[in-house]
Amino acid sequence: MSREYVFPKSVAEAVEILVSNHGKARVISGGTDLMIGLAKGTVATEVLVDVTRIAGLDEIKFENGRVILGAAVTMAQIAAHPRLKSAIGALAMAAAAMGTPQIRNTATIAGNIVNAQPAADAAVMLAALGAGISVCGPAGTKVITLEETYADLGKSVIDATKEVAVSISFSEPLPHQGCAFVRLAQRKALALPVLNVGAMLSVRGGAIEWARILMAPVGLKPLRAALAEQFLAGHTPTEDVFKLAGSLAAKNAQPRDSLIRGSATYRLAVLPALVAESLRQCAREIAAKGGGQACGIC
Repeated sequence: MSREYVFPKSVAEAVEILVSNHGKARVISGGTDLMIGLAKGTVATEVLVDVTRIAGLDEIKFENGRVILGAAVTMAQIAAHPRLKSAIGALAMAAAAMGTPQIRNTATIAGNIVNAQPAADAAVMLAALGAGISVCGPAGTKVITLEETYADLGKSVIDATKEVAVSISFSEPLPHQGCAFVRLAQRKALALPVLNVGAMLSVRGGAIEWARILMAPVGLKPLRAALAEQFLAGHTPTEDVFKLAGSLAAKNAQPRDSLIRGSATYRLAVLPALVAESLRQCAREIAAKGGGQACGIC
């Protein structure tokens, strides 16, 4: 089936094209997953609206303490960006973990989010960073938290037949804050992780102020380790505290048996160690920056 392929010059024009086609048009950016869906027939559309030539969507900016990633920024850009590697190394690491170099050169950060896969590495880390995504549609512009974008397994609340993702933003970690990304995979060539964890800690006066821990794939979307987060608040960041937090995190996980990723039993057994390691890395990063007034394991 032949399709029309268009390059709007602005986000507003892209939205206008989508709306005027009444559900028969769809946004394409990197297209690494969309093209497979079109080839298999699991996705149907008559018009592809390519947003990669819209000015600004391929830029990474640091403004007033905020990090802003244009929706068309690629995984390769994130993985190689000097300031991101220095200030938010966990995000650069998550982007570098995705697929092959060819895929990373094409796949975009918005696609990683809108595709709504529960173990999408960069999306998991962005959720741990407390990121939000700006979306423009017929009703105007709105900002949705990363956690709110998941409607169901592989389904996003962002409608690619009506709406255009514009940017993803989050606060740059402060000196007393640290973040980490930990990933377990069967082998380096495997694109999908067995487990991944994105975490962020805030430490003041030698005590943890708050923690944000995202675990995947242990449910229909990245899941918060709510019990571990609640426990960590107010505690000194020590090895024993992190180990106990890891055990509590597993209580919020709901993995299923998978031929690719292993059994639910195996992943529940391994998850506590990954969560604890992510917390250790957060604490070490804070200590390296001179924040947090000394961590108990540093």
